Amino acid sequence: MTSEPVLLGNSPVRIRRPIRHGLLMVAVLGVLTSSLTALALYRVIALSSALRLEHARDSTAEELARLTATPPATDTPPPNIIGMRGGLATDAAAIAASVPPTWGPPLVDLTTQAQRIGKRIDVDVAIPGARLIASAQPTAGGRTAWVASAVRPSPYLRSWRVLVAALTVSALLLVIAALTSLVTLKRGAGMLLDATRALAIDLKAPVPRPPVSELAAIGDGIATLARHLAEARQAQERLGRDLARQERLAALGRVVAGVAHEVRNPLASIKLRLDLAASPSSASSSAPPLPPQAAAAIAHASAEIARLDGLVADLLTLSGRALGQRAPMDLSDLARRRAEALAPWAALRRVTIRVAADGTATPPIVRADADRLARAIDNLLRNAVEASPDGGVVDVEVDAADTHPSDGQIHLRVLDRGAGFPAGRAGELFEPFFTTKPDGTGLGLAISRAIAQAHDGALTYGRDGAVTRFDLTLPRETGAGDSTAAGVVRKVDKASA
Repeated sequence: MTSEPVLLGNSPVRIRRPIRHGLLMVAVLGVLTSSLTALALYRVIALSSALRLEHARDSTAEELARLTATPPATDTPPPNIIGMRGGLATDAAAIAASVPPTWGPPLVDLTTQAQRIGKRIDVDVAIPGARLIASAQPTAGGRTAWVASAVRPSPYLRSWRVLVAALTVSALLLVIAALTSLVTLKRGAGMLLDATRALAIDLKAPVPRPPVSELAAIGDGIATLARHLAEARQAQERLGRDLARQERLAALGRVVAGVAHEVRNPLASIKLRLDLAASPSSASSSAPPLPPQAAAAIAHASAEIARLDGLVADLLTLSGRALGQRAPMDLSDLARRRAEALAPWAALRRVTIRVAADGTATPPIVRADADRLARAIDNLLRNAVEASPDGGVVDVEVDAADTHPSDGQIHLRVLDRGAGFPAGRAGELFEPFFTTKPDGTGLGLAISRAIAQAHDGALTYGRDGAVTRFDLTLPRETGAGDSTAAGVVRKVDKASA
């Protein structure tokens, strides 16, 4: 019979002969070997005892034949065998006086019966610690020839019995050990098999460690394999999401590139004509100046055209187009100026924007496209203000260049105390056109993240208790002077205004 466990897949692993069969075979062979050995020892013990008794009987018969052949007037010599007693006696009581006390009664009975019936009698009786082999036969002259010998157990009998008992106990222990190992092994294998079935559904399922060290090592290997598979699956899913996002951005880039080409040219022409109409040098000296309402309308239209041009530029950045010219700048100073620019708008919503002071001597200098980076910070501040409750505070924290010397990054964090995003949709925050606001476009965070990535940085979202955190990370710039950075920041501030 074969077992076919399935290990993390549909292909069964065929096991030709389960290991329990081998363990049972070992137990059976061990019991059989021990039983045969014990039986052989028992037969040896029995044969040895039988041989000793047979030898005693033969010796007794020979000695009795010698005694009966002795002439009546001749003295009887003692037996030639050590431990054997014998002689010619006319009185049974005299025999009892010449032998050990345990021999007396059987010999007296033996000689008495031999004299009474007038022929040879042999006896084999048990006495304390031995067996008494004796023979008696009447002879001429009214005497009785008698011979007796005590056959004691072999001195090795006790050790042989201990050996047989030890073999029996060893066989029992072997059976118990084999059954215990079989149960333990089967239980551990079942645990691992259940774990593999669970891992086929969920790679995060726990893998037990059976009590058998070999199975425990296999369990550790399965757990390591499952962990690597889970990590590979997560990496695959992450790569799939990134690939899908890149495909969406590529499609968006192709659309944006065409739209930008078709929109920017008319916008530039319209703006040029509005600037010519509003410029005093474009009108003749005799032409009256434009009415204030017309001048204000032209200025408003120019501002809207500039806003539309900035939106087109943001979309180009989102689609992966290159940034503008980069220069060293103080990120803390830029964040403070953008917070001051948005402070009146935030005040209308009863929200305060607060920028933490930098307590270090080294300014946080980054090399960036000033306009695009200011746009990203504005998006983060606007989202934080809109998410804050009435009377709330938005905190802006910028780490100095020497705060994170190990990773070479500068962090700008925007913190608010709003409700945050739904936990199940946090992964969609930076997707284009995703928004939780009724009047939102879903481009602010996507554009900000694209700007950060275009600067070799990152934008991440986190939730610490009741605080929502957006962390803008940029590589720090080394070797840039403070005056250069400050000049760039002021230029950005004027352009943004």
